[in-house]
Amino acid sequence: MRLRAWATLATVAALWIITGACRGDGGGNRTPAAGPVSEDMTPALESTLVERAAPTAAGGPCEPARPFAAGDTDGSITSGGLDRTYILHVPPSYDGTRAVPLLLNFHGFGSNARQQAVYSGFPATADAEGFITVAANGTGTPQHWTYPGLGDVDEAAFVADLLDQLGAELCIDATRVYLAGMSNGAAISTSIACALPDRIAAIAEVGATASPRTCAPGVSIPIITFRGTEDACVPYEGGTSACGQRLPVVAAEESARQWAAQDGCNPAPATKRVADDVLVTAYSECAGFAAVLLYTVQGAGHTWPGSIDVARLGPTTHTISATDLIWEFFQGHALER
Repeated sequence: MRLRAWATLATVAALWIITGACRGDGGGNRTPAAGPVSEDMTPALESTLVERAAPTAAGGPCEPARPFAAGDTDGSITSGGLDRTYILHVPPSYDGTRAVPLLLNFHGFGSNARQQAVYSGFPATADAEGFITVAANGTGTPQHWTYPGLGDVDEAAFVADLLDQLGAELCIDATRVYLAGMSNGAAISTSIACALPDRIAAIAEVGATASPRTCAPGVSIPIITFRGTEDACVPYEGGTSACGQRLPVVAAEESARQWAAQDGCNPAPATKRVADDVLVTAYSECAGFAAVLLYTVQGAGHTWPGSIDVARLGPTTHTISATDLIWEFFQGHALER
């Protein structure tokens, strides 16, 4: 799925700051990957992207091939003594002979994998773009993800086990494994990436922001975040969440600043209005080809930009698509091997 013309321009405008100006020294074992190039870019901007983000080789071959049926498959795994479940979605283009990217998708508090797959729309994007996506289920009642130090469930160990299992069954590009989530699922993505920096290439948060407090010094992780200023569940300005586990939350802009510091970026961000209701804050010159992007959606609630309207969660913008922008961002980041 490709972005509409205005959305592509918005992403390129942000990516020239991020991809074009990021530096590869220090931080982590990452490399800029070949992202989509807009025909609307100026020659100077295009040359900057080509120089700084030279195309990397496509996913390598799998021998023997690991074929798998296209569509949805219910999966399960035992991790940490718990039976965990997930929904695997394989695109029609997958034939098991060449490695493809993998996107893990985490639901919000009280939701589930199937609802998150529908709400995010990632399966349709996976079919169009040729990557595998897995919507995983949390634990407990209501179903949720457990933050480090707040329970006995080790979510990072679960993801590590899941990646091992999926890697044995499917031809997955281990340099292009991504995490995305909504609310509670967004926050857990950050702690999992901090725990597994050598296995996660980039992360996306929607409806929540979490600081990189569990990341080790020197670890740099590309991150893209979407937050609504009228989020009644997870306040944009920080404080305490009014739903779910009702925990302290960091302000959206402060979280971006903390990630910029973690990723070794220039502390002075650039900002650009990409729609009447959307402002992008981008931190550049990051270590290890990392990137920090914050999409602030004026007047939006605890919602996924571009998705279906859910009245109880507040207003949803349709001027951008978080799903499209997340995937386009992910295409610009890969681990080195």
